[in-house]
Amino acid sequence: MNEPNSPYPEPERAVGSEAPAAAQTRHPILESGCAAGPCTRIVDELVIHHEPTGFRRLCEQVVTPETRYIVFDLDRTVHVGRNLGELLGWEVNALASYGEDYLQAVDEERRPSRFIFEPRRPAATARYLTRGARLWAYPGLLYLFGVKLGTRSPQLRPWLYRHFGRDPVEVMQDVPRTAMMHHLSEVPIELLRTLAERIWQRFSADQVVQPEHVAWLRRRCPGVRIILSSASPLPVVEVAARELGVDDWFCTEVEERDGYLSSPFVLDRRFQLWRWPRRLSPPSLVRVNAGVSKMAWLHERYPDFRAADVETVGVTDTSYGEDGAWTNHFKQVIDINSPNPFAPIVFRDSPLRAIHSAQVMSWAEHQGEGGERRRTAPGRHPPRGSEPRKRWLASELASKLDRIVHQVEQLAADYRTRAATLNSDGTASRERVADWLRSIERDVVLYNSTTGAAWHRARRRLQRDLGGYRAASRHAVRLERPLASLTCQLDELLEVSRQSLG
Repeated sequence: MNEPNSPYPEPERAVGSEAPAAAQTRHPILESGCAAGPCTRIVDELVIHHEPTGFRRLCEQVVTPETRYIVFDLDRTVHVGRNLGELLGWEVNALASYGEDYLQAVDEERRPSRFIFEPRRPAATARYLTRGARLWAYPGLLYLFGVKLGTRSPQLRPWLYRHFGRDPVEVMQDVPRTAMMHHLSEVPIELLRTLAERIWQRFSADQVVQPEHVAWLRRRCPGVRIILSSASPLPVVEVAARELGVDDWFCTEVEERDGYLSSPFVLDRRFQLWRWPRRLSPPSLVRVNAGVSKMAWLHERYPDFRAADVETVGVTDTSYGEDGAWTNHFKQVIDINSPNPFAPIVFRDSPLRAIHSAQVMSWAEHQGEGGERRRTAPGRHPPRGSEPRKRWLASELASKLDRIVHQVEQLAADYRTRAATLNSDGTASRERVADWLRSIERDVVLYNSTTGAAWHRARRRLQRDLGGYRAASRHAVRLERPLASLTCQLDELLEVSRQSLG
């Protein structure tokens, strides 16, 4: 975890602060401007582990003693099919409806589910249902139809890129994340940590990565630094980091004040909040650790991460492709229990040598291995191949994927041509968005520091500037629609390249 005497100091964290260019680019294949030669290459090795295996057994085949950094994603990685941040959001709804005393009393009896229904308390249950429907209808439906269904639909997917831009999954995932951060701001942070601890224990049977695995990795790799990097909020990641025993962690953060997390500065009537937030976190104190930002913050804190002689391993589920950029930063990546594994076509300057795709057993599955009552974890995908393990070398992959590689190179050329025509307009558009964020920063300071009529004026000014910020953001998306369309085509080709291998 973040140690007081760590040789790796906390970075200055600010929205919009410039991170290394490579870390801010989701698709360097398109965006790095390959002036000469191909933009892509085939990864040296792809190993597909078809049969479910244990996490330690997998690491014995992948992680070498020379490894210096191992980075874990949290949600749906450490646990099969479980998003701990989402579970905390539902737990806060239960807290407001049933009360802390009741939740504490029934904790040991509860099943591993995001919901809690108590027929013996009809009024509280009705409050729980109506409150949940009000607060989660818009964020939940957007996530369901946009992320879970839309990204899998050939008809809807191009529309999502046109409407939300070049990284639609990140934009859509940010909506429920922001809504949840608003709800968390109503609960003391110590109580949030208690709720997160209960969630960790309740879903322990679905856990893939155990504390003993982390301890074993530390013994296997002297000097290794084991890091947890997640888009989930601070209380969840703090608990996970402590329980696993990792060395450091990154999470989504907002301002913490007087024992509470502040609300995000993004206010939207579709969130259906019960009241105006007590306090807002200004843009400069909001850090969303998601998408390419995960790599930006990692590079900032650990400058030697990309050194040629530093061995690095990344472990994630990348279920919706949100961690696809990891292939541009690690020497080895492992996608575990993923419906959308890493593609073997990478940027030509990527340090990546090997990809491992594996179905990794949870604690409950591992306990039942070989028995008649073996439990299947939620989110488990059936094996796709008949062989227990299939190893592809670069020469074999190049032969099989030659046509797709050619199409990707053509897309990259088209992208460079389109981007050149939009360059000045795109820069001006991004500057307008940044100007609105600076205005919002000032508005939030007034919102937090005034009362009475002055507070109402600050609130109205903030609402006006948020409207300007949204309009400028929409204009930027419209301007870059040709690039978003090409990005959509690239993502589809990369997925096809991986699916064709089993």
